[in-house]
Amino acid sequence: MLDIIKPLNELSKTRKIFHSEADFQFALAWEIHKMYPSAKVRMEYCPAEIDASIHIDILVVIDGNWYPIELKYKSLKCDKVFNDEKFMLKNHGAQDLGRYDYIKDVSRIERLSKGLSNFKKGFAVLLTNDPSYWNNTDSSKTVYFDFRLSERLIESGILKWAVHAGKGTTKGREKPIALEGEYQIQWEQFSKLDSDRSGTFKYLVITKEIN
Repeated sequence: MLDIIKPLNELSKTRKIFHSEADFQFALAWEIHKMYPSAKVRMEYCPAEIDASIHIDILVVIDGNWYPIELKYKSLKCDKVFNDEKFMLKNHGAQDLGRYDYIKDVSRIERLSKGLSNFKKGFAVLLTNDPSYWNNTDSSKTVYFDFRLSERLIESGILKWAVHAGKGTTKGREKPIALEGEYQIQWEQFSKLDSDRSGTFKYLVITKEIN
């Protein structure tokens, strides 16, 4: 059975920062391949039998069991050097949209759990050096209140934008997201490059399992 925490922790020993989401995706897929050599590992797999518009970031197949993985990599602008390699990360910003998109990944994993006959366990992974994702945001006035990813919160039910959210904010993401399960938010440290605000990377993993 795939335990996504093990390859993430192993990867953090050699890759503490990534140039892009694609860089993170490839590195994690390769780490999974090394840790589970008999597994089939596919990137951008399309489950056409469910929805031809879906592409799973990483699909791992072990002993006939399917483990889809959805990834998000959100960066705060910074210039870092690690192992003599320079990283110049852009500021993704739009954290409200980033939160929505991550919760949508969780919803997609739930959908895959019902549509894939060989589904065993699925993961939604978010890696970021932007503290605004994990810091507590308790004000109910925020337009993304339902989509908060603050430590120890529980996400469940129908999540939607606040009524005062502008059309410019919600464009293309207007639909509420309905979660069937209940998921507690728990952040883990991935790496610490320095003491700058942008120097710590944390990851969040939400898991959906079929018993």
